Amino acid sequence: MSTGLIILILTIATSGNCLLSELLDPEERLSELGKLNFTGIANKFGYMSEEYELVTEDGYFLTLFRIPGDATRPVLLVHGNTPTSDCFIIRGNDSLVLTLARQGYDVWAINLRGTRYSRRHISLNPDTQPSQFFNYSFYEMAIYDLPTTIDFVLQETGQTQLITFGHSMGTTLFYVLGAEKPEYNDKIKLCISLAPICFLEHVTGLLVTPIKLASVLNGLGIILDTQELLSYDTTTPLLQALCLQPAGYALCIEGALFPLFGYDTAGLENEFLNTLFGHFPGGTTRKILNHLAQVSNRNVFAKYDYGVIRNRIVYNSSEPPEFDLSKVRMRSVLVVGQEDLAARETDVDRLNASLPNVVEYLVLPYRKFNHMDFIWGRYMDTNFYPFIFDLLQKYT
Repeated sequence: MSTGLIILILTIATSGNCLLSELLDPEERLSELGKLNFTGIANKFGYMSEEYELVTEDGYFLTLFRIPGDATRPVLLVHGNTPTSDCFIIRGNDSLVLTLARQGYDVWAINLRGTRYSRRHISLNPDTQPSQFFNYSFYEMAIYDLPTTIDFVLQETGQTQLITFGHSMGTTLFYVLGAEKPEYNDKIKLCISLAPICFLEHVTGLLVTPIKLASVLNGLGIILDTQELLSYDTTTPLLQALCLQPAGYALCIEGALFPLFGYDTAGLENEFLNTLFGHFPGGTTRKILNHLAQVSNRNVFAKYDYGVIRNRIVYNSSEPPEFDLSKVRMRSVLVVGQEDLAARETDVDRLNASLPNVVEYLVLPYRKFNHMDFIWGRYMDTNFYPFIFDLLQKYT
């Protein structure tokens, strides 16, 4: 859910003329990796990076990064809600992207619609037409962004299948894709879900309150005509001003991020903030956050709930239809952290029972492994990667 419903309140503040972002020059505090984009980080560590621009069926431009390797082993990484592809590389040599690249994989990293690198459309302007541009949830990402990207990668590599990694809401997209476009099950050799987000009945920690208040927060967003949330251009400078101060770790990590997603002070050290807040957040929408809250509050994995009247128009039913997980035939791996407050083991148990082709269900042994350790963890090389590469060797 990757900063899930952290929320509306913060972004509404940043959508005004907030002067807080002027408190410091981010160039003074950001690390070198905090100032570089995906390509710059790859190049710094000696890897060539390629950049492609794709166009979805409904007109959104997507930026896709690639670190070329063995074209017979393509791997697609799909980020969660609010990060971008940067989340998979900002740990440098210890990142998932560069670890896969060292193993010879052909690594591709998507940037979902509306985020930092993919904020364009063939006819809609996100700044002057936000109600139209940002009128999407994770459903549209699943049925448009993923098929466009998967088909392009397979075409470029000459393969019929690829390996996928999804993190948080990035996993949600594959469950929707497999259910709504079953033909794509056959194009995925192995789908590795990190911190799977499908059922959200047992979410705990700080996320509980905004989820319960989601209808109120969504209504407030509608009144204020707030569509884009936690954008890179507006929210990131604000967070740099707040979180790169001496008390920033206590305020932003111990006071916000850990209560939202799980506590691991060893896994996310103070020094990393000078890199992290050069890249995070990358943007989301009010509709995405509300949809995730609906999944939690209604306790069903279903399409967006517009209310009884509009549901009858859109779905010919008073209730939004549930996604049929029995159609998600792709070979799946579910990986859970014990300290994850968003992707709870109890909810992943239910997902495991609902998917027809789960080949591995792994609860990582490191007790403090949390939701964000999958992408930002300091010790991924010892408490995460060995298990993942064993699975890759076993199934691919």
